[in-house]
Amino acid sequence: MIISPDRFLADLEDLGRIGWVDGEGMDRPAFSPSYGIARKFVEDRMKDAGLAVTVDGVGNIFGTLDGSDPSLPAIYAGSHLDAVPGGGKYDGPLGVMAALEAARTIREKSLPLRHPLVVAGFTGEEGGEMGGTFGSRAFAGLLEEPMPAEKLARVGLTPEGVRSAKAGPGRIACYFELHIEQGPYLERRNISVGIPTGIVGISRYAVRLEGEANHAGTTPMKERRDAMREAAELLSEWFAWTDTRDDFVCNVGVFSLHPGAVAIVPGRADFLLEIRSLKDSVMDEIAAKFRSFLEKRKNVSIFMEPVVRKGAVELDPLLQTAVETACEEAKVSSVRMPSGASHDANPMARITRAGMIFVPSAGGISHSKEEYTAPEDLARGADILARAVLEADRRL
Repeated sequence: MIISPDRFLADLEDLGRIGWVDGEGMDRPAFSPSYGIARKFVEDRMKDAGLAVTVDGVGNIFGTLDGSDPSLPAIYAGSHLDAVPGGGKYDGPLGVMAALEAARTIREKSLPLRHPLVVAGFTGEEGGEMGGTFGSRAFAGLLEEPMPAEKLARVGLTPEGVRSAKAGPGRIACYFELHIEQGPYLERRNISVGIPTGIVGISRYAVRLEGEANHAGTTPMKERRDAMREAAELLSEWFAWTDTRDDFVCNVGVFSLHPGAVAIVPGRADFLLEIRSLKDSVMDEIAAKFRSFLEKRKNVSIFMEPVVRKGAVELDPLLQTAVETACEEAKVSSVRMPSGASHDANPMARITRAGMIFVPSAGGISHSKEEYTAPEDLARGADILARAVLEADRRL
């Protein structure tokens, strides 16, 4: 390996202690006290590595290593520092600390680097009040609408700070992100590195079925307008149909009943339907298909409204080749594959070339305290990232 695996793994482990709660997992949401401590940790490590450190108006942190040609735009590499409640240690921080290790390696070994290299630690990727990929969307200038000052003030931000976070034109040559796979594909095939070809789009819909609340003991079964029963039958039929397709996935992870009492027939059922696909056209097709299933429910009133839309993106072929070349140099097995989860690379791909590197997730588990990737896989991913940055520097 060209990196120092022991140093890299020690730093990653130290960062993983910040916000960790034994038995519960990570407690490090964006803008929280533990998040601030984590960002300070990364800032200190960047300074120790000789990088020039800046923090922008939304809390993204950047550490810059100068290249030999200051006229060239920068290669960015990184990920996010926040975590989902009860999550693991590697989702996001792996990419930030690996990018830092790449910069340290290049500087210490005086490896040739024409472009500046910027290590990026984005804020708010995991969602919350500001929405997912908040920091990278602000950096890419992709926030959909001006955010209310009161909402920003609750997390210590200002409208002016959000506007100032947008990257200047011609500033970015490309963006790399190393990430745990968060799925079982690599582990099941005993492949060391995944090279994502694209990132799925995500559509979410708020769905409501309204029947009639009534006494659960005195209302005959055949006379009920039971919203829960209608929703259960709908979703049973729907998921039987979804098993016939392999070009999308969908989920119902939030479901509620009203009034929610044991002796009352549910008068209303609300849930969120999520659809993911590598093709926006497929997401639209599946949403229309679900609506056709919904419209068959004649015993209730129905509502379906879009609440989230993130388009799918293709990742850059040149950067995929750079990662592939890095794997060949290191004699590491690799495969091209899609990404089923959203990442900071999604908004970044809309303003520059973007590429990703995946390493195996044990059991395909993520967003859980049981999230685990073997140390050798973590270090191997960091090594491939450093090699890919150097390869892209030569090609761009």
